[in-house]
Amino acid sequence: MTLILADTAPALAEAHWETYPERVPEEIPLSLTLLYPFVPSEELTETHLETLRAFFAPRRPLVFDLARLEEFPDVVVYAAPEPEDEVRATMRALWALFPEYPPYGRPNNDPLPHATLALIKGDTAATRAAVAERVEGLLPAHCVVDEASLMEEFEPDHWRIRETFPLGG
Repeated sequence: MTLILADTAPALAEAHWETYPERVPEEIPLSLTLLYPFVPSEELTETHLETLRAFFAPRRPLVFDLARLEEFPDVVVYAAPEPEDEVRATMRALWALFPEYPPYGRPNNDPLPHATLALIKGDTAATRAAVAERVEGLLPAHCVVDEASLMEEFEPDHWRIRETFPLGG
């Protein structure tokens, strides 16, 4: 489950393709992950989809700025949302709804909300500096997100949106 940010922050989305080229063939746009991994496609049922529809329908659209660069050292550089309270509350409620699918496959994990902009291959500081140079003037990027998306891997390392869930509250 993810928030696709490409339409709400198009200039940053364009930079994302350049700073995170691994995502281009995977077809994963600038996004903020709510829950991964999720129910495998072959096990996904209409009951799961109905549960997601009921979960997202009463929630208000999420409004935040991708405000600054941060990193998970030796892993990724990302844009951090501010304020993050509603995003975190949505993430945690979704994790509680599907406890058999803990975030990033790690029980008791409480990852920060983030929109990844680059994988770190080598020096963290150098990667962060390169991303900072590319996104200079693009942060903060104001985001108003009115739907969540369920992405599925339809071929190895190729993703697509299977269904979207409007935030209607």
